[in-house]
Amino acid sequence: MLEERGRVVDVKGEIVIVELEKGNNTRCGSCGICSKGQNGRFFLEAINNGMVKTGDIVVIRIDDSAVLKGVLFIYGLPLAGFIAGLILVHYIQALYLKVVIFLSVFTAIWYYGLKKGQEIGKQKKPEIIDIKESKWN
Repeated sequence: MLEERGRVVDVKGEIVIVELEKGNNTRCGSCGICSKGQNGRFFLEAINNGMVKTGDIVVIRIDDSAVLKGVLFIYGLPLAGFIAGLILVHYIQALYLKVVIFLSVFTAIWYYGLKKGQEIGKQKKPEIIDIKESKWN
């Protein structure tokens, strides 16, 4: 399980929006669970345990399997689409058909992977495990 620290910026019923504290030792949020805001800030939605309010500093637990599945769909499927497109166009003679088929296959699989990766990120929401009293850095 990954643990991140952040500040609650919005409470929406059962969901809270948390701005992650990004230091030198933190991992990138390119798995689809986080969303990137302005100035390189990262935000994520977490399950509200009912005890947090806007401005609280919290520790969030992120499920590793959700991260790995998200990365697989977001990066692995486009690579598979690229390879499948190359294999399909190998047997076609007309150049314009090669371009159209390759772009169609690659784009369709890339889009599916992106959507599926985002679905996984939304299904396995991170949860708040602790409220800290320390100040935001």
